[in-house]
Amino acid sequence: MTLLEQIAETGREKSKDYPDEPFLIRGLWRTDLLFRPNPEERTFNYTYLLIQTVGEGACYCATIPALTEGFSLLGKDCRSVRPEYRCFQVATADAMFSAFEKQPDETMTMTGSSDDKALWRSRIVVDEVLRQLELAGVDDGCVVNIGAIGNIIKMLTAEGIEVTGTDGDPTLVGTEIGGVPIVDQDRTLEYIEKCDVAVMTGMVISTDSLEEILDVARRNETRLVMFCETGAHLCEEYVKLGVDCAIAEYFPFYIFGGTTRIDVFRKK
Repeated sequence: MTLLEQIAETGREKSKDYPDEPFLIRGLWRTDLLFRPNPEERTFNYTYLLIQTVGEGACYCATIPALTEGFSLLGKDCRSVRPEYRCFQVATADAMFSAFEKQPDETMTMTGSSDDKALWRSRIVVDEVLRQLELAGVDDGCVVNIGAIGNIIKMLTAEGIEVTGTDGDPTLVGTEIGGVPIVDQDRTLEYIEKCDVAVMTGMVISTDSLEEILDVARRNETRLVMFCETGAHLCEEYVKLGVDCAIAEYFPFYIFGGTTRIDVFRKK
């Protein structure tokens, strides 16, 4: 059983005493986006899928098949469907968990423009990385940012932290962000082995790499911080599986104006 299947099975077991209504799939959205939070950040070129039940399950993926693949899901119970494509699997599991009450360690909201919220969100992530370095007893540690985010990298280096970024974007690999080298994502596990903290996006569940990351981090005592739009409703489960801190950013994401809510879940 894969890690995603394990999480989905946990959700099915958890929902046994729930009515069916909160788990019915009411809608699906596929959105292609180009977004540049501020002049110093790169342009994000992504596609994300939303599946709506009582909430929205989300998944960013490099490739998402035609939305018509979701016709067979409409009106079905998200606990019983078994989609073929990974992005639909992640978003369906995420939608399932949107029905459950959560117990975050901290909840924050911000209302404002997307550029203001980009910095607010990055500061939350960086503060959690610094918390993990402190818990590890490291004064000036080493951090790898998996899925390079310019604002996060610059904030960490401003704190005197040694940072390396890994990414799959060929236009970014081999460049630098604020003097920080960005290397190919194929070297991610190598850097997890030698860094004190790895900070990564929720897309590691859509690329099916979270299980391997957890294993390498466990063997090398590397602390893990996740910040998730993809699979945000799964963050409590990620912490149970070994992630030290999972930061959930629910739809509508910071890239939209208005109010964004972030929950922080920390390993006890």
